[in-house]
Parts: sequence; structure tokens; C-alpha cells
Amino acid sequence: MGEIRDRALLLRRIPYGDSSLVIHLLTEHHGVLSLMARGARRAKSPLRAALEPLYALSVAWRAGRTGMGTLTDIERHEPLLPPALAGAGLQLVALAAALYREGDPHGFVELHRGLHLLAPRPEDSGLAASVWQLLIESGWVGDLEHCWGCGRPLADDGAAVWHDGQLCCERCCSHGMPVSLGLRRGMMAHLVQNNVRLSAADVAAWRRMIDDVLMRHGLRLRLGSA
Repeated sequence: MGEIRDRALLLRRIPYGDSSLVIHLLTEHHGVLSLMARGARRAKSPLRAALEPLYALSVAWRAGRTGMGTLTDIERHEPLLPPALAGAGLQLVALAAALYREGDPHGFVELHRGLHLLAPRPEDSGLAASVWQLLIESGWVGDLEHCWGCGRPLADDGAAVWHDGQLCCERCCSHGMPVSLGLRRGMMAHLVQNNVRLSAADVAAWRRMIDDVLMRHGLRLRLGSA
């Protein structure tokens, strides 16, 4: 079988043997992919310098006959984030690695969109917005105008409660963290406009909501934490 080529984003690198790596990629047309990068840990390997996260990559590989394919070529292109946002970007990549599994056709466009959303925003609220966008696209969170329990529109006065990783009306949840109409509007605006500023209290509440959603789905990444 001949070489296969695609655009990709690096999710993780796992040492294998004395000199190789197993790499997990999000590819544009082939979804999540695991490949063997033979000799990639050697000092003179042409693969070593290119296998970095948060860069646009072009990769080529040969499919395995019965198992994992083998990376044959890689080209590193432009960085996807400024250096100051690398930490937040790696947290977003870690979430993508947990959300998208091998064989899943999705993820490349979604992670690209999340990184693009993060880039022009302050690090704390930008990370919250980009993570929330990934959770929306994965179906893990609903809209902010309806109760996620019963589906009713939230009250005109903005009364809503956050409980156990869900946004609820007061009929469905008798207690929890109040979520004001101002916070919900700020979250929605921040997803589409990079000049919207949120207060420290609103960012902290949003990050708590993210943590609760991740915990509800069994993830211990706690990306919402400072």
C-alpha cells in the first residue's frame, strides 16, 4: 500500500523502545490516528524536531498490514498560538485527546476552531471559551437559554441554577450555584467576540462549570482550574 498524506495536529507522544515514539494525531480526513514514528527520539532523526504540538503539520504514513501504521514523513508549518498561550493550548489539546478516540472521524476542525478562538482572547477567559466550544460540539453541554433537564426556556428574570454539571431551571433544581442572565449572556458573547471582557468572578464561575461537566463525564483533567 502506498503512502497516505494528510494535514494533522499532534495530540500526544509516547516513548516506545529505545528510540521510537508512538504518536497520536488528529488528521483532517482520517480522524484520530496512531502511528509508529521509528527512530524519532534519536538526536539526528528528521522527525524529532517536527513532532511538536500546537503546530500545523503535514504528515505521510504507510498503513500497517494488521496493526499500527508507520510515519514516513512530517513537515512542521506555522505555530497555531503565540508562545504566551502555549500552556492554555496544551490544556485544550489534552481535552481533545480525551474527547476524540481512534476511529472517530471528527476532531481536527473542532480543535483548529478552538485554538483559533483561544488566540485573540485573554488566557483565562479564552481557555474557558475554547473548551466550552469543544464541549458544545461534542454534545456535552446545551444552550444557555433553556433548562437542560426539562427543556423549558429559562425565566425572563434570568433565574437559573448550575447543579451537578447541568444548567437547570428552579423547577428542576432546588439548589446549586446561581447562574445569572448576565453571566450567560457574557459567555455567549465571549464565544463570538474577542473584545468582550468578563469579570474575574464570571470567569471563575465558568471554569467551575467546565470542571463539573468534565467530572460528570468521568474526566479528571480539570481544565477549568487556574
